[in-house]
Amino acid sequence: MSSSPQSTRAFGELWSVTRFDGAELSRYAETLIFADTRRGLMTLGLVSMVMLAGAALAYALLGFDNVYVYTCSILAVLSLHMTASARAVNETRVVYLLGTTLLVVNGLAFVLLAHHSGALDAALFAAVILLFLVMPLVPWGLREALLIVLLVYLMFTLSTLSVDGRFDAETLWMLQLAMIAGGGTTLTVIARNILIRRDDIKARFELEKARDRMARLSLKDPLTGAWNRRFLDQNFTQIRADYSAAGQALQFALIDIDDFKVINDTGGHDYGDLVLVRLAANYLALFRGGEHLVRLGGDEFLLLLPKRDDGDLIAAGATALRTDPQLFSGSAGSQVGVSIGLLEVPPGVALSLDDIYRRADQALYRAKAGKGQQQRAFISRAVVEAGA
Repeated sequence: MSSSPQSTRAFGELWSVTRFDGAELSRYAETLIFADTRRGLMTLGLVSMVMLAGAALAYALLGFDNVYVYTCSILAVLSLHMTASARAVNETRVVYLLGTTLLVVNGLAFVLLAHHSGALDAALFAAVILLFLVMPLVPWGLREALLIVLLVYLMFTLSTLSVDGRFDAETLWMLQLAMIAGGGTTLTVIARNILIRRDDIKARFELEKARDRMARLSLKDPLTGAWNRRFLDQNFTQIRADYSAAGQALQFALIDIDDFKVINDTGGHDYGDLVLVRLAANYLALFRGGEHLVRLGGDEFLLLLPKRDDGDLIAAGATALRTDPQLFSGSAGSQVGVSIGLLEVPPGVALSLDDIYRRADQALYRAKAGKGQQQRAFISRAVVEAGA
């Protein structure tokens, strides 16, 4: 009888704590799990170090063979080393490997102590139980946890059975029960933690996405979909730095719709809104990456883009608006023109946003003053000289 899709999916969710349905969610989970796994391994290392250092001290005070003291001391140093190593790695798989190594080496050391003493004493049983109990400190997937439990179980079982007659049967059965109970409990706790962690990751992911959407909406003009002035104030410095890093000049273009009041009065405010929407849509459709359209207010827009040699996007957007069929159908075939004040700022020129805006506004004023009757898109260009 085949397993149901629900049970298969549930097992898959337990098998890997970072594998989700969507690639974006999986990447988000990987980032969170890596941080949690590194912290978990550091905690595991510190807890192991304290317990092993305490065991070494107890063995020394109780007069045990020095091999117990040396073994626990070395394991304590190894635990401290794993804690330090966890801070230096950058992959979840490496952190899992470090944690697995720490647990398996500790288990191997306890087995060797048992062979050295020829007895499975209470201290060894306690060590086996603690080995399983500390495992949930690291957010393992079920795959990694099951591997560790099997490794520890097989290591203890095969090593104690490999020397016939060294350990009595009753003690071996007690060890088996202790390992099965400890391993089963550990895997149950880890599986439960995985389900809780997955639900938490999904909730945090959706919450952050909703918060990002709200943040983006607060930076968007609701009518046109262009950015708003708040976006410009918050991001202008970074945008300009990105252009400079690429060795590209900043093109700062102020766009103003010609006779917009007349358009509103003759075509109505709905048509005026349509003109604003189509202006934004035509420019956004031409973007190739790195451009930003900002609605400053009313019918004034700002276009930020790097200086390229692959065509004049600024003029192309104005032409697209003038020939937009949606505007013809809404206004009996009349054309909509714009005036543009364009300022080019070379990389490395130190001008504030206010200074750049003021110079571009002067260019816009000249564009409006020089616009002829037949020229429906007039662009006045200015270039800031180096050192200006």
